[in-house]
Amino acid sequence: MNNELRELWRLYRDPNIRRLILEVHRAREVMHAAHADALRAQYALWQKQEGNVREALQTVTDRLLTEKVRLGAMGGIPPKR
Repeated sequence: MNNELRELWRLYRDPNIRRLILEVHRAREVMHAAHADALRAQYALWQKQEGNVREALQTVTDRLLTEKVRLGAMGGIPPKR
């Protein structure tokens, strides 16, 4: 939880701990947004709105690809240390 992350930062004021906390926070936000996009695709499927399904799935794909590149999993620039 966010409170636990704040407590870690309060206890360990190390730049590497801060970086780890920020990465965890960002990962949570990305997963939350990707889940919302996937739900949009699912709802569009149920309503037989093919264009909206493609749009929502493309958004999920783009969001996750951006993170993979950002983290260096696909030749991107890894986060600064």
